[in-house]
Amino acid sequence: MTGTGTRRRALAALLAASALALGAGALQAPAAQAPAPRKVRLQLNWVPEPEFGGIFAAQQDGLFAKEGLECEIISGAAGTPVAQMVASGKVEFGVVSGDQVLTLRERGGAAVGIFAIFHTSPMGVMVPESSPYRSLEQLWKSDATVAMEAGLPFVRYLNRRFPGGKVRMVPSGSGLAAFERGAVQAQQCFISAKPVQMELRKQPVRVFSLAEGGYDPYTVTVATGEEFLSKNRDACAAFVRALREGWSRYLKEPSKYNPGIAKLNPAMSLEAMDIAARKQHDLVAPRAGDEVGAMTRERWKVLADQLKELGTIKELPPVIDAVFWNAPK
Repeated sequence: MTGTGTRRRALAALLAASALALGAGALQAPAAQAPAPRKVRLQLNWVPEPEFGGIFAAQQDGLFAKEGLECEIISGAAGTPVAQMVASGKVEFGVVSGDQVLTLRERGGAAVGIFAIFHTSPMGVMVPESSPYRSLEQLWKSDATVAMEAGLPFVRYLNRRFPGGKVRMVPSGSGLAAFERGAVQAQQCFISAKPVQMELRKQPVRVFSLAEGGYDPYTVTVATGEEFLSKNRDACAAFVRALREGWSRYLKEPSKYNPGIAKLNPAMSLEAMDIAARKQHDLVAPRAGDEVGAMTRERWKVLADQLKELGTIKELPPVIDAVFWNAPK
């Protein structure tokens, strides 16, 4: 009996030791690693400026990373073919204009707007504060010289809406010199760009909004390729969530983020960026009942109808809802 008891106690001790060893092994097992962030690229259509403020706020505050994304923001320039890059899959996301989304589709490309940075178009025409022209209609029905790119859709829209004028257009790419010396009486502008330069030079101007004139596309829109969206809706939704929060933060406190943007664009002073953020605020901030970045079918339908009427596109998109996508909250 004594031998049997001893063997039982030895076996129990061995089993207990084995259990402890297994437990210790479990404790020492490597923890499951978090999945690697999804790498995406965002191509801008211009250099870093406050019009992209919420994008850089999302980058600075780690909002893309929080959504499991590693976002490379690529600076653009005049002529960067962003819409084509997005549609072809060369980049996952890009900043384009709403009319580019529609015209590209007619040429066989397929970009989809997923986030509207400006709820109201920031495009306009500026005149000196002392100008006799008090409205866009007065200007367009005059014989004034306007620095403007003649081939743009909104120019055709203005010609159609305000016929009978003798306004003369000259290229706008020469900067502000002609406007400052009075050689041109009006200048095409982005509300947070040339008017800011004039304010810094202590030369007050008035801006006639193209949106108030009836042409109000989603001018600055983040888009993705139709194929990428169909295969990566979760990644697109995560990207939009980061943009929503980034823009919400930038609208509340642009001065927190402008220094970082200024480092990326030394050609624009921090003072100019602060003024630009102030001028664009109400155009970015959502309208009552909307949320940052959201788009409506009605706005896209109006734009498509306008472009068809102007001859910019020959046919309306078969399904207007296919040109934009609002990510779920």
